[in-house]
Amino acid sequence: MITEENLRFQTPDDVDHEWGETYWLGMYVPEANLYGWVYLVFRAGSGAVMCDVEFIDRCSREMFDARYVDIQNHLRIPADLRKFTLANGISFESHSPRSFRLDYVGVDDTELHVDLDGIHEPYDIHDPSIDPMARTDQQQAVEHSGFGTAYAGHFDLTTRITGTVKVRGKSYDVNCLATQDHSWGPRPERGMRPMGYVNAHFDDDYVVQTIWGFDPSKPDGQQHSFKHGYAIKDGKLLGGTDGSLTISHRGLFPERLELTLTDSTGEVHELTGTPSAFNNWVPYGCTPTGHAMVRWTTSAGQQGVGTSMEAFPLDTVTGDFLHEDIRLSSPRIESGQ
Repeated sequence: MITEENLRFQTPDDVDHEWGETYWLGMYVPEANLYGWVYLVFRAGSGAVMCDVEFIDRCSREMFDARYVDIQNHLRIPADLRKFTLANGISFESHSPRSFRLDYVGVDDTELHVDLDGIHEPYDIHDPSIDPMARTDQQQAVEHSGFGTAYAGHFDLTTRITGTVKVRGKSYDVNCLATQDHSWGPRPERGMRPMGYVNAHFDDDYVVQTIWGFDPSKPDGQQHSFKHGYAIKDGKLLGGTDGSLTISHRGLFPERLELTLTDSTGEVHELTGTPSAFNNWVPYGCTPTGHAMVRWTTSAGQQGVGTSMEAFPLDTVTGDFLHEDIRLSSPRIESGQ
């Protein structure tokens, strides 16, 4: 169970440079095909914070085609994780485990001011009373987390985000559902695991959120193993018990996605998706990530939007490790193609 205490730094007494605590905070403006995020990695053992603020609005393998990128790797770590301001213009405050405020004033007339309010209790992947896939043995829990020790502590939270963003002088209203997360544990940059993180959000507060083990040495259709996830339907948070994911790749990026999630009631949620924006995301210098905003359709025809991420740690995937389904190169494609 996630409590107020988990909003503080979880720094161990013997902290070293591998310890990491993170916030992922993403948002969509679907009508403008705009996808933005703030990603924070706190390294208490090094006294530094990596903060990445990005917006994308098209499908491209070239980072030059992002609308906006502000990545700073060595900001000074704040004293308190619950409320802080960083030198790059980010201000963050947690009101509770399911309510946050995020502000940013960057460069080139770019800023964001949003409130994030959870529509359910934080989904603790290590709490058996919340997640049917949770493991009570600590070693098994880490092994099954989807991201090794990096997810030794982890919760997901689908939020209603409201506010405004401005990207290079153009302003947008934000009113969307988006899934955020907070993690803590040893997060080494050598031996980091490939993993997948995929979700979908629909206008009537219907949500599917998933975490996947990922083996990019296997062909498309055999790469993903379900680790954790949930559905939100009719106001109920339903833990996932099983799932399947097939991603047809264009290089590191998705061309088509087919996702199923079986929830704790036995209902199977079936979704298909295509990317409307993607780009190479490098949250760590060692890990390029195929990162996309996805347009989803349910088996009943509902339309929604969400995220697909697949992490490719370079020390793992180099040396002819990647399957040819992923290695195949593809030309730049424009939004919607």
